[in-house]
Amino acid sequence: MLGLGDSGHLDRAERLDLCLSGEAVQPGDADLTPLLMAASALTPKRPVSQSARARALAAMFREADRVTRTPAAAPPAEDTADPGIHVRVASAGHNMRLRVADIEDVSEERLTQIAENLAARLGQRAPDRNQ
Repeated sequence: MLGLGDSGHLDRAERLDLCLSGEAVQPGDADLTPLLMAASALTPKRPVSQSARARALAAMFREADRVTRTPAAAPPAEDTADPGIHVRVASAGHNMRLRVADIEDVSEERLTQIAENLAARLGQRAPDRNQ
């Protein structure tokens, strides 16, 4: 691989470096005009603070960690097939079903009372507070 000195562009690179550093200004140099335009296009429009750089770096690491991390297992659902849990299903109004699970036996009266209470609660209308 050729370096700048081997390719014959060393003088051009030194002139470009002087122009970019502000030590020399040669606006009439047609050889450097495209390079200066490319350099100005790549220059940030406003300075970037160190804290912004640190936040961006932290965000990149968080995203890389999120992408490479294996998905965590979902918490296990309750096992309602356990013989110690009693599950009953009742209707609680129009198109609503109530599922009650308890460690104690759920009697028919208790299930009916819970379903009625829930249906009454869901059927209540909130008072109009816009008056």
